[in-house]
Amino acid sequence: MAEPFLSIQHVRKSFGATTVVEDFNLDVAPGEFVSFLGPSGCGKTTVLRMVAGFEEPSAGKIVVSGKDITRLKPNQRNIGMVFQAYALFPNLTVAQNIGFGLKVAGMPRAAIDSRVAEMLDIIRLPQMADRYPY
Repeated sequence: MAEPFLSIQHVRKSFGATTVVEDFNLDVAPGEFVSFLGPSGCGKTTVLRMVAGFEEPSAGKIVVSGKDITRLKPNQRNIGMVFQAYALFPNLTVAQNIGFGLKVAGMPRAAIDSRVAEMLDIIRLPQMADRYPY
């Protein structure tokens, strides 16, 4: 694999004596689409918060495009984060919610539509594309 866009290397996060993320490693290739799935409390949101800069790892390193961003402030990272509450965009359809980040990133409309359709197929929900999340 070429240099990863995102590399999370041996990251650990503890709150006091409680370790919530232990030796987490992940490489994400440029253009790769990644989803974190797991039970409540397994550390998904904590990892995302560390990548975005809202939490500082207790150990390990976070690298974006070859640059160590582990200690950078959130506004210095050029990383976005959408919180888990689906009601963030109740005025948008399921497809529009899925494609929102790609639209903000300036991706062409046809490419967004294609990628959204691909993601809906992967999660077996293409019939939900035009529904609203309420």
